[in-house]
Amino acid sequence: MGYGQDYYTLRSIFMDGVPPPVIHIHLKMFDVATGVPIGGISPPSLSPSEVQHDETDHFEEKDMFDDWLRELWQEKDDLMTQFFQTRLFRTGGMSPIEIPVKLRRKREIFDAFCFFLPAGAGYLWGMIRR
Repeated sequence: MGYGQDYYTLRSIFMDGVPPPVIHIHLKMFDVATGVPIGGISPPSLSPSEVQHDETDHFEEKDMFDDWLRELWQEKDDLMTQFFQTRLFRTGGMSPIEIPVKLRRKREIFDAFCFFLPAGAGYLWGMIRR
């Protein structure tokens, strides 16, 4: 089995018009304040020397985060196994959404590189002024 990047590139998709037949993406959102065990965060007004940390608390928080992350990776692995068997991501009863991967207009190719135009112009202007 290969991976998509071995067969499809930005050039093949947008310049040659050969997109992959399907792209499967599973998104999971987390509320960082309550859903991710990152431990206590000190207020920004305190300097690092003013914050009192207990070493055991630090290791407990790290262990909690490590366990949470390991469970998340196991969940991902289980989901990938399910996907390879059924060719679907089924979680929470949500149905898949299909979005076509194609350009609406040829000029959209340039939209992907619009950041580089001002940077390139600034670089050239700096070289000319020397």
